[in-house]
Amino acid sequence: MKKAYLMAAVTVFFWGTSAPVCKVLLNDLTNMEVLFFASVFASLSLLTIVLKRGQGKELTAYTPKEFCYMCLLGFTGYFLYSAFYYQGVNFLDAQIACIVNYLWPIFTVCFACIILKEKFSGAKFAALLLSFAGVIVVMLHPGQTFGGGQMKGYLYCIAAAALYGLFCNLNKKQGGNQLIHMFWYHTLSAVCSLVCTLWGGGIPSVTGGQVLGFLWLGVFINAVGYLLWALALQDSNAATISNFAYGTPAIAMILSCLFLGEPLYFTSVIGLALILTGFFLQMYLTKRNP
Repeated sequence: MKKAYLMAAVTVFFWGTSAPVCKVLLNDLTNMEVLFFASVFASLSLLTIVLKRGQGKELTAYTPKEFCYMCLLGFTGYFLYSAFYYQGVNFLDAQIACIVNYLWPIFTVCFACIILKEKFSGAKFAALLLSFAGVIVVMLHPGQTFGGGQMKGYLYCIAAAALYGLFCNLNKKQGGNQLIHMFWYHTLSAVCSLVCTLWGGGIPSVTGGQVLGFLWLGVFINAVGYLLWALALQDSNAATISNFAYGTPAIAMILSCLFLGEPLYFTSVIGLALILTGFFLQMYLTKRNP
């Protein structure tokens, strides 16, 4: 259990840097272009780990039905999720997009009760109410009009949250070697985003700074981060682990203010406080009444 918590905490740190890094990359590139380069680096790094651990034969140890199901998970839970989330970051401030996207743990808990038959306790319900209220407060920041690109950004982030919440539960139910699964998820994402990029006009040239951004996004945030998260979900209760994710917006908010020059909205602080209160309340009540 403690190992699962540690993996979740490391993942939260990596993910906290995602929105600011994406925001910088999206200044000159489309969401599909960013996703393509990030997926390629993620896929290559995961392949290196697979081969180094002598698990190369497991890459093709699937029946056609299992492989098709895995491709479906990768398409919805990583490719579509990332494409929608990146587009949301493109329309919103990085801190706002990150916090709104963190409705996905709420969707994870809801889907866990349906798919994994996990008990929906009072502690989980209280955490969900507080966390959802926190997201609503964040969306009501000063100057918010809910029109044009901003509304599109919210819709993209919410859709991404629903997709990833569903993916977390289906991936846990599937079981198996998560390292191998993550390799195929990112490989599929690279192929899909490549097709979209070529359709949109071809692969663009990139700068050295952008390559560093792709490396961080692909290797640490996507490959290592998503792998650790999947392993944490395998070793612990999905709803409990999902609450760890609420630490990510705090990191994203601080980094966005420091490095992107975004204003620190008081609604972001209040909303994040509600989200974290829900997290700690759920952890405390679960520990008190296991």
